[in-house]
Amino acid sequence: MKNIFVLLPILLCFTTCTRQSSTYLIGVSQCSNDEWRDKMNNEILREALLYDDNVKVEIRTVNDNNQRQIEDIRYFIELGVDLLVVASNESVPMTLIIEEAYNKGIPVIVVDRKILSDKYTAFIGANNYEIGKVVGNYIANCLDGKGKVIELTGLTGSTPAIDCHQGFINAISSFPDIRLLAVEDAEWLQYPAEEKMEQLLDTFPKIDLVFSQNDRMAIGAYLAAQKKGREKEILFVGIDAIPEKHYGVDQVLNGVLEATFIIPPEAIR
Repeated sequence: MKNIFVLLPILLCFTTCTRQSSTYLIGVSQCSNDEWRDKMNNEILREALLYDDNVKVEIRTVNDNNQRQIEDIRYFIELGVDLLVVASNESVPMTLIIEEAYNKGIPVIVVDRKILSDKYTAFIGANNYEIGKVVGNYIANCLDGKGKVIELTGLTGSTPAIDCHQGFINAISSFPDIRLLAVEDAEWLQYPAEEKMEQLLDTFPKIDLVFSQNDRMAIGAYLAAQKKGREKEILFVGIDAIPEKHYGVDQVLNGVLEATFIIPPEAIR
């Protein structure tokens, strides 16, 4: 049976005082442009509409480019935004520029991906360690405690990838007959995942399951296996469960993915 699971992150709630006569400018710096972040952006814009003309939102997306994100955040600093929302591409390169914004008195909300500092106002995101652990336990049960597994991660410098991997390893370490053949960085993207998976298929004649840290990479892995006629012998598990056509939920229903796990996009209020 195909499976879709809901994972509810702990939401951090905070209260702000509003001035009816003022207009607040919110700058949003997104690390990537994908279906999951599109939903997040839409939720932010929809929330802003509730405040009529008192809240203006500008969203900039850098398509996984650290330098561009640094430039965008500096732009928001110079613009004098009242609130900065950042989903960091990678934690180390983004830390100094986010600290700079915070030190200038701009409230900073770090979303989804943490930085290597405590100089931000709030963090909103899922517990990626627990997600990885839940997925690991599901996979162990799915394989009856034994099998050969591949893990495709997001950017190795991003905290969700790091935390999810650690939770996954913690879970499967309790099952000595589950062998993790390889862990590969596929950058959160379908085509790098497809390329990496093609190489892995040439290296390993027997693979029971591929765990990808998002559905994009899981679909890429499936397509690589399909090219080599091995898609029927491997199970594919992802994370995100976007319900639109061709995305995670649809691919579970179509038999491409064995399972996907939902992380709802956070709403900023």
